[in-house]
Parts: sequence; C-alpha cells; structure tokens
Amino acid sequence: MQKQPIFRSLIALAILLGIVWSCKKEDPAPVKSTEKAISTFAFSGISPAVNASISGTTISAGVPFSVDVTTLVPTITVSTKATVSPASGSAQNFTNPVTYTVTAEDGTSQKYTVTVTKGAAPKSAEKSILTFGFNALSPAVAASISGLNITATLPSGTDATKLVPTITLSPKATVSPATGTSQDFSKAITYTVTAEDGSTQAYNVAITVTPAPVVTTKTIKSESDLTDVLEDLGDGVDYIVTADIAISGTRVITVKPGVKIQFEGGNSGFSLRGSAALKMIGTAAKPIIFEGKIAAAGSWAGVYMQANSLENQWEYVTVRHAGGGPDYKAGLFLYGYYSERISLKNCTFSNNNGYGVEASDRFYDNSRFTAFEKNIFTNNTKSALKITGRQLGSLDSKSSYQENGQKYIEVVENRILEEEIVVQKLDVPYRILGEIDTQEKITLNTGVVFEFTSDGMLNFRGSNKNACLIVNGTQTDPVKLVGYLPNTKAVWKGICLESGNAETKLTYCIIDGAGSKELLYDAGKTSVQFGESIFSKTGRGIMENCTISNSGGYGISYRLGDPVTLKDNTFKDNAKANIFNFK
Repeated sequence: MQKQPIFRSLIALAILLGIVWSCKKEDPAPVKSTEKAISTFAFSGISPAVNASISGTTISAGVPFSVDVTTLVPTITVSTKATVSPASGSAQNFTNPVTYTVTAEDGTSQKYTVTVTKGAAPKSAEKSILTFGFNALSPAVAASISGLNITATLPSGTDATKLVPTITLSPKATVSPATGTSQDFSKAITYTVTAEDGSTQAYNVAITVTPAPVVTTKTIKSESDLTDVLEDLGDGVDYIVTADIAISGTRVITVKPGVKIQFEGGNSGFSLRGSAALKMIGTAAKPIIFEGKIAAAGSWAGVYMQANSLENQWEYVTVRHAGGGPDYKAGLFLYGYYSERISLKNCTFSNNNGYGVEASDRFYDNSRFTAFEKNIFTNNTKSALKITGRQLGSLDSKSSYQENGQKYIEVVENRILEEEIVVQKLDVPYRILGEIDTQEKITLNTGVVFEFTSDGMLNFRGSNKNACLIVNGTQTDPVKLVGYLPNTKAVWKGICLESGNAETKLTYCIIDGAGSKELLYDAGKTSVQFGESIFSKTGRGIMENCTISNSGGYGISYRLGDPVTLKDNTFKDNAKANIFNFK
C-alpha cells in the first residue's frame, strides 16, 4: 500500500524534466543584422586625398586632371558585419561608373553607384596671408608675418592714414578688406581670409611709423667751434660753416659717413696748413657732402690745402657749389709749395665755379695725389682738373672728366720732373699749357691725347741719361701729340729727345702742328729731335708707324749715323724736309 505514492512521485518528476528539456530545445535563433550602408568612400592614395560625397546610393568624387582613374584604389567603410564587393583596397577602373554591392549579415544587399569626375577637386581649405607689403612706397616696405600677427615699420614722414597694401594669399582664397584698398593704418586693422571651402582666418595688422629724427644743426664760426670728430647728427644738414676755418698744426679732423656740411658766404671754407688733415671716409650709401647753403656755383670758397699729412684721405666725398673765393676757383685747391698730399677715391666734384680740383701753377709745385680712383667731375665751369706735370701719371681711366665747361685736363708748366710716370688714356685730352721738362722716363699708354698750346714742348734733358719717351700706341688707337688748333702748322715746339736714352721708342704716334720754334739752337724748327750737335750728344731711339704732319720746319732731326731707327713712318705737309741731318 505504501509503494504507490513513491511511484507516482517518480512519474511526476520525469514528466516535469521532460517539459523543461522540451522548452530549452525550442529557444528562437538570434536575429541577423540587416545594415548594409557605405559610410565613407575615399581615395587616400592620391595627393591631396579625396573624400567622396555620399547621397543615398549615389557616390561622387572629383579628382585632379593628372590622376589616372583606371587604377584608383578606394578605401571604403561599411556597416558593422556588412561586406562590400568589390572589396575596399581593390584597384578599380573608374572611367565609367562602378557599382558596389554591400551585403548585410542577413544576406540582404544594397547597390551603390560610384562616379569619379576628373577636374572637380575638393574645395581648398587654405586661408593664409603669404605676403603683406606697401609696394607703392619708395623704397617698398615688406611686412613681417608671425603666426596671425603682421607688423611693419615705415619710414619717417609716411602718412599711415591712407596706405594701400599689396597682399598675396593662398590659392583660391579671398581677403577682406581687399588688397589694393586704401586703409587707415594709424590704428590696428583685422584682415579676414576666407578659403575656397568657406572657412576663415583672421590676421591682426599693426603698422609703426618711424619717428622723425631730431636734427640738430651746429654752426661753426671759428676753429674753436670745430670738434676733432664731426658726427652725423641725423637727416638734413649737420653743420653750417660761416667763415674760412683754419685747420693747422698736426690737427686731424675726422668727418664721419653721412655728414652734410653747408657753407654760408663766398669766403667760407676750410684751410689746411702744416701737417693738418681732413680725414673723410664716407660710403656709397652715406657719402660726405660739402655744399653751398645757396645751391649755386661759387657760393662758397672751397677747401684750400697747404698741408702734407698722409691722413688727408677722402672717399665718397662730394664737393659742390665752391669756387667763390678771391684767391682760387676750385672745389679743392693744392697750393703746391708745401708738398701737399691727398688721396681721392670715389669722390665727386660738381657745379663748382672754376675747376673741380686745381693745383697751383707755381714753378716749384710739389703736390701729389697719393691715390686717385674712380672720381667724378661734372658741371664745373672750367676743366675737371688743373694739374702740373708731376701729377700727369696720377689720373686714372676709370674716373669721369668730360661733362665740364672745358673738355680737357689742364696741365701747367712744371719744373724738372724727377720720377718716372705712366700716363693713362682719359675720356678727354690733356691740354699742355707750357713745357714739360723731365729727367726721367715718361710712358704714354694707348690712346693718350696731348694737346699743346702755343710753344708747348716735351723736353727730355740730356743732363740725365734716364730721360726717355715711350709711346705705346696701336694702329686702331694711336697716341696723339698735337696742337690745340687741329690741322694747323707750327702751333707748338715739339719733342726734344736730347738725353740719348736707347729706351726711347715711339710706336703708332700722330705728331701734328709742331715746329713753332727751335727745340735746340742747332737743329732748326722740327717736330722731333734726337740728340744735339754742339755738345756731340748722340741721338738714340726708334720711331715706327708714326705720322708727322704740319711741322713749321722739319719732320725729324737727328745726326745721320746715330743709332736712330726710323721705320714705316708717314710725313705730310711739313714746311721743310721730312728728315734733317744736323751733322
């Protein structure tokens, strides 16, 4: 009777376990995703990278013309658990639209049409100011750009209230205010640059105008007002000189680059004596200027020099409007008796009454140029220079001499020259005003022109065997030794080669208009004489390819049998015989 309840309980448990097991087997499967979208489609392998535009199931992209669309490799992002065909990273030919199929996890799919167009590049995001400047100013001013800040400093006196900037931008960008538009830069201005894609960037522009310098003009009325160093005091006139200021003893006045001195009154100027000096070394950018307070030739005296200091060195110095004094008419006057010494380099002498530079015509002149290079002489009422025979070898061919009232260099008579000189061709002739008397060698380089005034002469003394003449003319550029009146007989004396130096050689030389008087009392009037007879001085030398014309007497005189060589010379219109043997 007791076994029946236990049996029934076992049956109930079995039924219950069956029900549970049956329920577990019948749980439904998870639902699969239906997402099948393309979220991004890009071509990152080209530069710049291109992100395509996705609108519904239409995808479009523009690439530069230079891109080969037949092998483009797209990078594609799709929905989670979805796949795409053709696959991301797979090269495709996009010459024509390409269909991409996205398959969702549940097997459903969505087709996308991708169209690639050449030349429709994405809009630029560049929005930079590359340069900012004021090109209309002289000189032009370029601003400095640091990040989003633009700064510039403008010259003193610039009106900042109405400046027109020139601006360059990133390609395809625009700026407001626009480039070329006048602005008031006395206050800060914001410039906004807009990129092609519409994005913007703001720049702050701050302009500073250099304050006007404080100019202090000092007046020099006497030597006590003259300091040892004259400084550049700023723009404009630094010093005004109202008298003739003596600089004497061993005093050296140093004038700094950029100094401008104006001289007031016809007698105002500087007078150097003893071993004093004006040491003036300017620069091309900052020359030293001596000028008249009245900008007219002769409004002040000039610089008068009786000093022999080697510290008289002038470089990039301009002297103008001088020549107003009673004793001399020049920008610079060399007295001549005290062995004056001066160096002139890159100096300008202009608009002076008289000469740019004048050396005294004293018989015992002993002044010298210790250097003479690349100087300019212009608009002086007389010649560029008046020099002595001693200075003939100083002038250089790179200086400019011709734009003056007299188109020649005046060379005054001098005592016996005692040093060798080499004379260079200039852009004007040398006008010989008397006798050049030498005991040393004179060399005349190609193209040199000597014009002799009445009874002028070259005399190579027999008392010194070193004296000789070397003429280095060429067929195309001969040396010319002629009268100042062209094609006129007997203007000047001629050339006396008394010394007998065998180095004497005249090549391609034109000698015209000589023979005005006897060179020596035993040979008559002649253009060229070798040696002499009374003291039996032997003539020596060579003349070849020379032309001797319009002599007032003979062409060439020498003792036949002396070692004189004449070759291929031409004689024309000489008053007497071409060759004279004075025996």
